[in-house]
Amino acid sequence: MVRRSRSTIVTVVAGAIVAGVAIGCGIRLARSSHTTTPEGPAPVPTPTAPPPRAVQSPPKPPASPGCGTAAHETRNISYTTRSGRTFHVWLPSPYDATRAYPTVLAFHGWYTNGRAFQSWFKMEEHDPGAFTVYPDSQGAMWELAGDRDLDFVADIVEAMSNAYCIDRSRVFALGFSYGGKFVHHLGCKRPSLVRAIAVGDGSWAQETGCAPMPVLVTHRTHDRDERIEWGKDSAQRWAKIDGCSATPETTDAAHGCVRYPGCTAGSVTFCEDTHFDPTWPEAWNHTIREDYRTLTWTWFKSVSEL
Repeated sequence: MVRRSRSTIVTVVAGAIVAGVAIGCGIRLARSSHTTTPEGPAPVPTPTAPPPRAVQSPPKPPASPGCGTAAHETRNISYTTRSGRTFHVWLPSPYDATRAYPTVLAFHGWYTNGRAFQSWFKMEEHDPGAFTVYPDSQGAMWELAGDRDLDFVADIVEAMSNAYCIDRSRVFALGFSYGGKFVHHLGCKRPSLVRAIAVGDGSWAQETGCAPMPVLVTHRTHDRDERIEWGKDSAQRWAKIDGCSATPETTDAAHGCVRYPGCTAGSVTFCEDTHFDPTWPEAWNHTIREDYRTLTWTWFKSVSEL
């Protein structure tokens, strides 16, 4: 069941932070020492002027150990973790070592690698204001059971934190095809590693016991490798996990997007890409088209503002 179109490059990344600061203001009423008499009412107390509001800037994102270190000269760099696994990093453009950036981890499909995936998807070009990381699977496929690849993701996040200035609260994961199955697995089993996940033309990985997680699922209507029903099924499963209503509401008709309302935690959006070109080879219907790569970045940004 090898699909060369599953050699995919996505990347997952993106970027914006909004923090609210609640400032309490108290008003003190001055008490009068005047003694009332039966002939007239007591004087009305005069309130003092309220204290001035403290003007505060929104808190900065938490700094990682790599903040303040000199930027590397090259645009993309390959790394090897302590366990011998490899991943490839595309830096924000420009990169400021004093600013904490979001990070998107982009997981390829089966029988390919991170660099091949990048050469096709080029996720970093859809939003250059974040780190985009392309990990390599060990062998043909990502592991959907056990801790091997989950520990690899933890190693990547640690390595990124030490080498660069990243915002650990804005680490996202994007997976395409079989990489999407792994991202479902990652979001379920290691929710502390990622703020939210996005899956393109992937399917559920038989997960149980998942914690709530913000999730975006995009899927091509005419994908014959990963059926549209499988994408809808995974979105419905996450909606149940997140405590959402079973009936979705349209949020972006142009991209076929619906959102499951009333979630008690997390959020779930599903987008169906109905585009079809009969001149395309059938394998080309198994992808995340450019519009939906940009949409994924936009969704990551919206999640980071919650």
